[in-house]
Amino acid sequence: MALHTSTIISRKVSDILTHVSRVHLAFPDHIPLYSLSVSSKVDSSHLQDLVSTVGALSPHSVGCLSAPIPSSNPALQASIACSLSMFPKDHTTAFRSDIPGRSAPQVGRWHAFRKKDQSGVGTGEVVQEETENVNWEDVWAKNVDVPLLPSELQGIPTDEAHTVIYLSDGSPEGLSNSLQALPMATKIGLVASSTPFITGRPYTLFHGKSVYSSGAVGLCIHSSTPPELQVGFPGLQALTQPMVVTESEGNLILALDDKNPSRILLAAIESGKNFSATDDQSAKLLKIMKDDSFFLGVLDDNAGHGASKIRQVYHITSGDPSRGSLALESESAPQGATVQIYRSPAHANPNTLSRYKLSSNENGRLRRMAFAVAPAELVHSDAGDDAETMVLEDTFLTASENGFLISRRATDERPWMCKAPGGIAELGWNTT
Repeated sequence: MALHTSTIISRKVSDILTHVSRVHLAFPDHIPLYSLSVSSKVDSSHLQDLVSTVGALSPHSVGCLSAPIPSSNPALQASIACSLSMFPKDHTTAFRSDIPGRSAPQVGRWHAFRKKDQSGVGTGEVVQEETENVNWEDVWAKNVDVPLLPSELQGIPTDEAHTVIYLSDGSPEGLSNSLQALPMATKIGLVASSTPFITGRPYTLFHGKSVYSSGAVGLCIHSSTPPELQVGFPGLQALTQPMVVTESEGNLILALDDKNPSRILLAAIESGKNFSATDDQSAKLLKIMKDDSFFLGVLDDNAGHGASKIRQVYHITSGDPSRGSLALESESAPQGATVQIYRSPAHANPNTLSRYKLSSNENGRLRRMAFAVAPAELVHSDAGDDAETMVLEDTFLTASENGFLISRRATDERPWMCKAPGGIAELGWNTT
């Protein structure tokens, strides 16, 4: 289990360094996982001091630069957040992965992998592979071209590995697919924040004292008590009643309750919109999707009592009312699943920090690690330098505008990515 989880938020680098030193003294010989949220306004020397101090805690430490934690308090949102967890070295294996993922998806099209042997992989560049003769359904069903686990994880018995936590660049598909070789493990990954204007790198990942612009770093926890996983999607607004995916192909939804899914989406939201009388249905849908974001939520059939608990979400990237299809940001659609369509309003500003600041922590009987989705564009304001230091004990809270990935243990669930602003994936360890 996690021996320690905490998050400190401050404008004072000295307060953060003191907190890190205190944790290190309490857990001097264990493996840290950390994130640092900074903005382009943070002095580069301060960032260097923080990275050097946290990275020096252990040669096996893993971390990344993350986004500011969403908050209604501009002073806290403009502060530096250092999230830190410590794991026992006897039950934790750190790893580094350079397994290539896929290139940026084309809307409504099948997706292509990056070629591992291309020189662009090492620099974070993306190349396109010929896809004409590739059966992608077989690839993602793990029948062909399944990459091996990172070398550090290949010796761990599959029945002992129960949790994999990783921090990735924007193409985690190769790694997430390889991790399916650990079926008894819950896999949770954060796509690190984009950092070209902070460090000059597309992503900034840390493993010990090494810094990477691509690939992934992470921890595999084994031979100990596994945590519980919970997901939540506060802020999503249901637009439809529950429906069944009755026809799909690849990442396209072709029918919901045997009806045209694009027209269902358009009918659910167009009543409150103003359109030109000359706009056709495709133009209307395009206008709508330029403002708000839309998601297909898969409902948990075991929620009980008539509840509509969302088990996972898919970002809807485009729709075509004439053909009827909705394209998902995924490799495959959830055929046969019970689903609803949800909206995330434009300029959503989830107050994730307050949720964790105010929530009960059962008198220290629960340690938590939470990955949250930050809005793509945070509202910045002049917050001054008088923000007080805040510490969330027993809670590791970090965020990224690029989302997180999940694949639950002991299920046939394929890895899926959440990009819904305010979405949260939380691991919880009961310490009693």
